[in-house]
Amino acid sequence: MKMTPDKIRMTKEKPNRTPESRLALELEFIYSRVIPSFLGMAVFILPSCSLPTVNLGTPEPIKVDVSMRLNVYQYRGEEPAQPSAEQKGNEDATERQRNRMAEIQTLKDNRLVAEDHRGLLHLREKPAGDWGARVEKAVTEENEDRMILMRREAKDGNLELHEVQAQQWKERTSHAFKGEWIEITGDKPNTFKWMKAVGVKTKQETKDEIKKEAAPPSTRKDESAKTNGAR
Repeated sequence: MKMTPDKIRMTKEKPNRTPESRLALELEFIYSRVIPSFLGMAVFILPSCSLPTVNLGTPEPIKVDVSMRLNVYQYRGEEPAQPSAEQKGNEDATERQRNRMAEIQTLKDNRLVAEDHRGLLHLREKPAGDWGARVEKAVTEENEDRMILMRREAKDGNLELHEVQAQQWKERTSHAFKGEWIEITGDKPNTFKWMKAVGVKTKQETKDEIKKEAAPPSTRKDESAKTNGAR
């Protein structure tokens, strides 16, 4: 193959390029031709793209219906807090009982009333005339106040009312003076009977009586037999 003078001249002018020089030329071509072309296309494309419109308003204003009640109480540190109606009722009942104590004791001394197993007063005998009406009124009012206080004690102690009544019955009969009428446990289960008190019992005697009543029937018979044998 014969080479023309032009080809010979180009072959002579074409330098021998190394890989590094070829890479540099490629990078130069990218920076000078490709990137500017891409930026030019972006200038024409981006304006045609638009973001969706977000409406931050509402068709109608939001309605808020708020009903508010504000009670303002003025409290002074030096003034005690006002007691509740229930607390006031309990305090009044205690005060009435205290004022009525001497009158009730007079009725007991005259054997007109007795302490029953419900923790209440029992009218054994009603005198004639105005005196009898006064006695009946005193017993009714005393029992009403006792019930107020026993209900409060049951509520505070998380107890049944009959439990508190049983406690009051034991407490009152154990402190009865000699000769006063009291109700005691009967000879048969769930029965009661009247008797005159033998006098104020000591705390130990009261505890022994409660323990004896709580013991099984077989234990009571054994203790009774031992007592009779000792005699």
